[in-house]
Amino acid sequence: MQNTDANLPKQAMDTAIEAARLANPVITGPDGRQHAFIPEGFDLKDISDPNLLPEHIRQAVILDDRESLTNYVNRFSDGRSILIADYDAGLIRAHLDWHNDNSTDLQRQHASHTATLKLRNSEEYDRWNKMEGEMHSQEAFALFIEENVADISDPDHSVMLEICRDLEATQDVSFKSGIRLENGDRTFVFEDETKVKGDMTVPTEIGLCIPLYQGEEPADIRAKFRFRPTANGLMLGFRWHRVEYMRQATFAAMAHQTAEDTGRPYFFGRTS
Repeated sequence: MQNTDANLPKQAMDTAIEAARLANPVITGPDGRQHAFIPEGFDLKDISDPNLLPEHIRQAVILDDRESLTNYVNRFSDGRSILIADYDAGLIRAHLDWHNDNSTDLQRQHASHTATLKLRNSEEYDRWNKMEGEMHSQEAFALFIEENVADISDPDHSVMLEICRDLEATQDVSFKSGIRLENGDRTFVFEDETKVKGDMTVPTEIGLCIPLYQGEEPADIRAKFRFRPTANGLMLGFRWHRVEYMRQATFAAMAHQTAEDTGRPYFFGRTS
């Protein structure tokens, strides 16, 4: 198809528009986003300096204890930095390049440099928590108590070891009844195959002194003993007593202490 005089003005206009686009192919919108005109048939080649550093830090560090978080924040924080404590997710996150506050010129920041303490249960808490809520045989429960008696603060270690020995000695007897004593402990009456009767006293509550989270100081927590006489022997177990409140209080204290040690403000919540 040959050009006609009628097509010349349109061709000239198209050529002028394409030339204008090629002269300034990048358009920046009011929201800051950029778009480039790429003519059909043109190839785009990256000619950027491969050693060029980004204009801001992009780093997300995961830390294992509060001391490490404190040291990292103290090294990289400035007036923008804040702490967000999220109990549901079990983390304390430092946003080191957060937005400026309104005491200065309020400017948006990249908010891409973070340091996060992902809380881990202590080894001691995990061991006890694995046994919590279930009923166990005398042999299994006595073995567990013997292996972890150092974690028990109340009653005394020697008392708990004596209870373990009593449990082991009564594995082949039948428990008939239980009597609650004035101090809250409970005595179980039992008899063996020869009808020789005896009794065994066990506490209804024990106290533990163990860290709730890795790297933190031990906390005093309580557990309620549970006993169930059966035809096949005595079943034993325990349930935590208000331990979740202790975990929440410990988490809040950790967030507060991190803020004290770093001089950065902290907020309870989460970022979207």
